[in-house]
Amino acid sequence: MILILSRPNDYDTHLVIEWLHHYKTPFFRLNDEELMSGETSIKYYNGDVILKNQIEINLNQIKVVWFRKFGFLSDLEDQLGKNSDLMNYISKEFKSLSTYLIDKLADKTWLFDKKLNVSKIEMLDKAKMANIKFPDTLICSKKSDLKDFFIKNNKSLITKSIGDGNYIKHEDDCFKFQTHKIESIDHFEDQFSPSFFQAYIEKEIEIRTFYLGGCCYSMAIFSQQNEKTKLDFRNYDLEKPNRYVPYKLPDALESNIKKFMDSINLNTGSLDILKSSADSEYYFLEVNPCGQFGMTSDPCNYNLHEKVAQFLKTAIYEN
Repeated sequence: MILILSRPNDYDTHLVIEWLHHYKTPFFRLNDEELMSGETSIKYYNGDVILKNQIEINLNQIKVVWFRKFGFLSDLEDQLGKNSDLMNYISKEFKSLSTYLIDKLADKTWLFDKKLNVSKIEMLDKAKMANIKFPDTLICSKKSDLKDFFIKNNKSLITKSIGDGNYIKHEDDCFKFQTHKIESIDHFEDQFSPSFFQAYIEKEIEIRTFYLGGCCYSMAIFSQQNEKTKLDFRNYDLEKPNRYVPYKLPDALESNIKKFMDSINLNTGSLDILKSSADSEYYFLEVNPCGQFGMTSDPCNYNLHEKVAQFLKTAIYEN
């Protein structure tokens, strides 16, 4: 039995489940919102855990766990208010319950084990050890340190969150934490909160690589021709979308990516890479273990949803 930890409206989960039905592979889908609303019931009794929606399972039946997206609770936030006392309480209750479930399933085969997730900083350390290039990087909290780095990198930097980028809701506005370009540091205070900076690299193309069980499925994104997406393709232009095409990374880089992913104990993830227009080198930016892969699968005809289903199906019989 496969346990899928997801959210109600995740498109990639829907499509993988269609393939699991096709292969007649047993699974139980546990959505975060439905767990907390009681739509999926849970019963704990003296160490035994029973989950029930359309079907009923004992957690002991689980052999494989796919951690897709689990723990956003966005519908409840919209109903109750992101920062309300009640929402904070429900979030803490969910964290306690989900942590217990994940710990109880620790000996199962995982497609992304959440407990093994590493920070963006550690990712760069491991990438360096795997001989993968990344942009010149600085984390600092003093303007004097930033000034030296700024000059060294031709007075052109980018900044983004040290951790996972998210957003802040304030009154009727929503502020996203996206990548920003820095071409002047005059407005910086002498001291500031620790912040993440990288050299700005003029890119030929952006590359999104979906990694699954040792294989790389890459897509080139021609984002440079559009001012809106030039810095980050995720600043989508729906009126003039970027061109997406299948792409093959050099064999040596794919081999190093496998070493890197093994070193951080990830068997899946979506990697962001760019190819420099100046030196034609490839530069790793980051990897998201729960990143979208439908956006890579569809334009490139990779059939990744079927491949994920096959991975999960095979994992059952290897245990």
